[in-house]
Formats: sequence, structure tokens, C-alpha cells
Amino acid sequence: MKNDKNSNFYKQNVDVNMFMDTMQDPDNTELILTRKKTRYTDGANKIIQKVQNEFLERRRAEEIDLALVNKDKGRFMELTSENWKDAL
Repeated sequence: MKNDKNSNFYKQNVDVNMFMDTMQDPDNTELILTRKKTRYTDGANKIIQKVQNEFLERRRAEEIDLALVNKDKGRFMELTSENWKDAL
């Protein structure tokens, strides 16, 4: 007899549902961010990386503007080089 109240049964269903959601919609940012908890799947890792990159790029733009206002050529050159992430 299958017990639907068994915690292991519920966990397996949740895992399968999360996996199926990820497979059907590869960019399901909103779905992953609104869940109470999520496993770190490839989709979640991509979203985390995307958000981190957007944050760094915004911060870089602010720092470049500040360097231009302060006429700080060294800081400007650091932020516009290939290794700009190291400068932040």
C-alpha cells in the first residue's frame, strides 16, 4: 500500500516537479526566485550568475562615472581594462 502522507514520497514529488519546471522553461528566473526553497539546479546557478554579473556591471558603471568626475585616470584605466572585476 502506498502512503501519500510519507515524507519521502512528498519530497520525491517536489523534486520531480522542480526538475520538470526547469526542463520546460530554461529561463524561469521568476519561478525560482519566488519559491520558498529550491535546489541549486543548473537553472538556479545560471540565474545566480546572471544577477551577480548584472550587479557587477552596474557597480562598474557607477565607479567609472565617479572616476570621470574625480578625473582619476588610474582608476578609470583599471575599470576599463580586461581585468575590471579585479579592480572592484
